[in-house]
Amino acid sequence: MNAHERGGERGFTIVEVIIAIVVLTVGLLGLVTTAALVTRMIGQGQRSAVAATFASQRLERLRVTACDAAQRTDGSETLTRGGVPVATNTWRFTDASVPGVTVAWKVMLSVEYTTVRDRKRTEYMETIVLC
Repeated sequence: MNAHERGGERGFTIVEVIIAIVVLTVGLLGLVTTAALVTRMIGQGQRSAVAATFASQRLERLRVTACDAAQRTDGSETLTRGGVPVATNTWRFTDASVPGVTVAWKVMLSVEYTTVRDRKRTEYMETIVLC
């Protein structure tokens, strides 16, 4: 007795195999696209974190010097890695004193860095230092 006489043939038809291949291909393309997006987002997060750390370190140093007139100067600095600029800090001091009440200086800092797509992005930080 052969398979046909027992009630049917066994196996997949060519249509079923083609449909399975198409479904698998669509799923794999979705995974590849997602992986590329996640990789780009991780790179952006790393660049942003490096720039934020660089800026916050400078801001802390500026807080210490804000009350000393000899050290209270506007300026900028650039962080490089392997000779390639990663981020640039620019800062300035403005008088935030209340006459007769308190002496204070506002420290404003901007950090500019390059994104994954080679665009420039600028973040701003500021603080007031009471002297």
